[in-house]
Amino acid sequence: MEDTKLIAKKRELEGTANVRRLRSAGSLPGVVYGADKDPVSVVVDLHDFEQILHHHTSESLIIAIELEGEGDMSVLVKDVQHHPVTSDLLHVDMMRVEANRPITVDVAIEVAGEAAGVKAGGILDLVMHSISVECLPADLVECFDIDVSKLGIGQSLHVSDLDLGDKYKVLVDGEAIVASITGPQSDSDDEDEGSEPEVIGAKKAE
Repeated sequence: MEDTKLIAKKRELEGTANVRRLRSAGSLPGVVYGADKDPVSVVVDLHDFEQILHHHTSESLIIAIELEGEGDMSVLVKDVQHHPVTSDLLHVDMMRVEANRPITVDVAIEVAGEAAGVKAGGILDLVMHSISVECLPADLVECFDIDVSKLGIGQSLHVSDLDLGDKYKVLVDGEAIVASITGPQSDSDDEDEGSEPEVIGAKKAE
C-alpha cells in the first residue's frame, strides 16, 4: 500500500490550550527540523498519520510530506509522543532527510527461530528491543530479524555477534547483550520458596 502524503501546514499559535484545540479538531501538532534549516512548527491530519502508523510495524520510518512554504520532501519520523494512559497521539517530531546524508535511527529487533535453549526448557530473555544504527535513508528497514536458534541455556547473544551488513554502522557497545537464555527454575528452588524459615534460637521439640 502506498502511504498517504501528509500535508503539513505551518502552525503559528503555540501553548497548551491551542494544541488541545488542534487535537480536538482532528489535527496533530508537530515539528519539522533538520537539513541545516530552522525548525518549523506544523500541524498534520491526525487520521492520516494514524493510518500511516497502522500499516507499519515501527514508528521509525520515512514518509513523504508536503510542507507549506517548502514543497514536497521526505522526513524521518523521529519521535511520536503518546498519552501515558490512553496512548492517544500527542505530538510528532519529523526530521528532513537527504538521500546522501546518513541518518541515525533506532531499529526494532525481532526474534527469528526457536532457540535450542528454549527447546531444552530454558527461557528466552530479549534484553535489547531496538538497536541504534547509522545508515542512508534508502537503506532504512523497520526491523532486524535476529536468529537465536543456536542459543543454548546459559548463553548470550551480544551486539558484536550480529551481522547486519555493510550498510549499517552500529552505534551500540559490542559487548552489550541482545538476548540470553536462562535455565528453568528447578524443583528444589520451588521447595525452598515454599518452606518456612527456621527461627534462630527457637526451642526444639523434645
